[in-house]
Amino acid sequence: MKTIVIAAQKGGAGKTTLARNLAVAASQDGRTVLCLDLDPQGSLRAWWEGREMEAPAMLDRDPAPHALRTTLNAAQAQFDLCIIDTPPAASEWLAEALGAADLVLIPVRPSPDDLRAVGATIAAVNAARVPFAFALSQTPRAKITDEAARVLAQHGRVAPVNIAQRVSYAETGATGQGVTETTDDKARAEIVAAWDYAKGILDG
Repeated sequence: MKTIVIAAQKGGAGKTTLARNLAVAASQDGRTVLCLDLDPQGSLRAWWEGREMEAPAMLDRDPAPHALRTTLNAAQAQFDLCIIDTPPAASEWLAEALGAADLVLIPVRPSPDDLRAVGATIAAVNAARVPFAFALSQTPRAKITDEAARVLAQHGRVAPVNIAQRVSYAETGATGQGVTETTDDKARAEIVAAWDYAKGILDG
């Protein structure tokens, strides 16, 4: 089983949006996917509880930090992929999750505040010595998006697809869907490309 951790120590970066949509896309691609919601806000679990489809799966309860490794080991036989949504500014959770990761995806909004704040996440991931990539999220069609990509590329690889600011991402958060299950072709293409990129790193 491979594990993707979605991490950003600044709130509002789009972690849960990326986690749930990647989980749906991976399920549609034939993976058996387990989602873990380590954020006390429980947004990923709330989305999943409103979902009609069985996949991706979640456990009855999400693990405490000290039990994360045990939980992942127990899931090995049943799942191909685990996607973990982490809380912002929770060092114990982040350390445990990064230690279990095969890939860390770091969503970043293209704003000066977010670019300044991403340094703490970069430091934590580098300390854990785990592969990572940035994913620009909530991106406008503006020069600032390209500038943010150039800044981030100085610190690591940047996913070649941006997760744009689209209404469908918010709507599907309320309906228990992924955007790949809707008629929003542009959002679907973004998430499929993001999953293909992550899959390429995991399987490479």
